[in-house]
Amino acid sequence: MNSPYYLVRLNRVDLVTLSAVPTTLLSMALSLAHRPLFAISLLFIAMLSDALDGMLARHLGLVRPFGRYLDGFMDVLIYLLSPTLILYGEGFNGIWSAGLIVMVGCGLIRLAVFNETGNVEDAQGGLAYRGMPVFWSLFLLAGMQLMLVVLPLNLWRLLMLTLLLLFGHAMLLNRPFFKFTRLGQILTITLGGALFFGCWGLFDRMS
Repeated sequence: MNSPYYLVRLNRVDLVTLSAVPTTLLSMALSLAHRPLFAISLLFIAMLSDALDGMLARHLGLVRPFGRYLDGFMDVLIYLLSPTLILYGEGFNGIWSAGLIVMVGCGLIRLAVFNETGNVEDAQGGLAYRGMPVFWSLFLLAGMQLMLVVLPLNLWRLLMLTLLLLFGHAMLLNRPFFKFTRLGQILTITLGGALFFGCWGLFDRMS
């Protein structure tokens, strides 16, 4: 891990983790430009990097505390800050943004605990998360983007606030939550989400 010239010597898994930096920052830039569909599409691509690094680390025998901390910092960017920017830009602002504060605060606590404990075992002996994982914020964001098409803004805000408060509470629960471990599931969810919202964004711009 040590390097004579730098603070740390990065390995192949670390580079996979860091590959989500440009996609996440571009997603943030698009959210500030009020292009939420493209921003969400890029977050699904960033989610793919986040999902693969842990699998690769275990497969290659490269699991180490530094990788866990690096992954946690990326989770803050991908699943807490980016969705906050998108939702705020889509009208979830003012007093309603208290829900975003709850989500980010609970998410930070959840990630700090994970850095200490890592994954846990479920009842069947497989890998699981303690507390609802922060990546569900992206699924929540995607679903609410769909609901924004059909719901009045204030009703959408009320539903969003309720879900964010429930999500924040679930992230702090001391119980195991399901972990995606199959590569096919991960590829379907991430690439499917990226394709769906990317195509929706293109269609929306042309209409």
